[in-house]
Amino acid sequence: MDTATHTVPFVPAHCGGWPFLDDDHAPQRLLTAVACVRLARRDGPHAAGRPDDLAAVLDPGEALRIRALDLPRPLPTGTLTTEQLAAIPAAVDIIAHLIPAWAPLLRALPLTYLPMLAGRASVSASCFAWPQHILFSDAAFDDPAVLAEQTLHETFHQWLYLCEELTPLQQPGCTHRVTLPSGTSGRSPAELLGAAHVTCGLARLWPLLDVPGPVRDRRLGHLVAYTGGCLDLIADNRPYFTADGHALADRILEATP
Repeated sequence: MDTATHTVPFVPAHCGGWPFLDDDHAPQRLLTAVACVRLARRDGPHAAGRPDDLAAVLDPGEALRIRALDLPRPLPTGTLTTEQLAAIPAAVDIIAHLIPAWAPLLRALPLTYLPMLAGRASVSASCFAWPQHILFSDAAFDDPAVLAEQTLHETFHQWLYLCEELTPLQQPGCTHRVTLPSGTSGRSPAELLGAAHVTCGLARLWPLLDVPGPVRDRRLGHLVAYTGGCLDLIADNRPYFTADGHALADRILEATP
């Protein structure tokens, strides 16, 4: 994962902690900081930063154009069906009802949803190169619990990408790659932190979802195993983290039962 070249210090305490991990997190502070960085990247360091300008760079399309200045990567084309697009806000509502502290994070960041790339096995996907864009496969819409999980999963990634616009989580120029507990290879140390960040949220969500007990127990068992694998990898990859990467790793450890 690459990070933006224009960064400022990100101190979690200034935003009430890390997104989703800390219920006192103040998303508007993080969004304002990210908007200022984007505006400076687009218009230069002396950009005025009027409220309308700050709001404009938080539009997914403009966010993508600004990211392409440093990290150009073509975005997939296509659209989800009307039914699929309508199902996503319903999934957001489910999560917000179950964990009210997450409601501002689920609703404050404008997101664009697109269909998964052809030939990909993933149920959902996102990447740093496509800020505020989330890809869903048809399989994501097979069950409300699956869609709730995938929506939360990718929203977690989007908020951590915002943090990375302010400060990198891994050392500059890091080429080290990791194989995640799922078997997915070629991931950066920052992406490892992102995977562990997500599992913290899913482990909090799944006990609350309205699903049959065996389904819940099976998914939670998988998450426990996956989280344990991530924590082992985090311990091995500490040399590649920045100070903020270490801070996130420490907070993930605290949040893990």
